[in-house]
Amino acid sequence: MAFFRTIFGFIIAVLLIGFAVSNRQGTTLVYSPIHDPLEVPLYLIALIFLASGFILGAVVVWMNSAGVRKVKRQQRKTIKALEKELGTLQTKSSNDPKPDSEFFPALPKAENSSIK
Repeated sequence: MAFFRTIFGFIIAVLLIGFAVSNRQGTTLVYSPIHDPLEVPLYLIALIFLASGFILGAVVVWMNSAGVRKVKRQQRKTIKALEKELGTLQTKSSNDPKPDSEFFPALPKAENSSIK
């Protein structure tokens, strides 16, 4: 899986570098009527918007998965409590004698039974 991630990352990096090289012309960026406009390369504006969209999307996904993370934490706590209870029951049952019947442990073993 790491190999595919590396290949995919390399392809994305090559595409971004190719985009930056082909869009080096300057663009005037007016961000405020009070300040002078900035002359920045076109690729910089595009990559800034791309990165900010990626970060905004990641934040939205993280916030939407808060309920799932909460349920998962509660399940971990429940599993730990149940494992602890199971451990105490296993140590308690190891001290109990073996059941009389192998087929149905709750029933006593019959003397003339054909079930073994």
